Amino acid sequence: MTVSEHEQRAAEIIALYQQRLPVARLRELFEISTWALYDLLRRHRVPLRGTSRPDSASRRAAAEYEQLRSDGMTRDEIAEKFGIKPDTLYRAVLRRRKTMASR
Repeated sequence: MTVSEHEQRAAEIIALYQQRLPVARLRELFEISTWALYDLLRRHRVPLRGTSRPDSASRRAAAEYEQLRSDGMTRDEIAEKFGIKPDTLYRAVLRRRKTMASR
């Protein structure tokens, strides 16, 4: 397969993924593993489905975490305020920090 053919195949996969074709169907159509599919999407900086929920409680809590901590709230209190578990808040804060650092 030439470079051009690889690029065309990648473009097709990305387009179908963005049109919300199920991952299982993409794997079947293009005869690739789940790992290879997600690797291709990451390399092309395609936002992954299911990971972009800007309105989720954990994302809102992570966005406000530093301010709420400086206001004197504990991690447990912040988690309770947003209706999530403290461990969920902790992981969301770590993800947010990693995302902010990579920008």
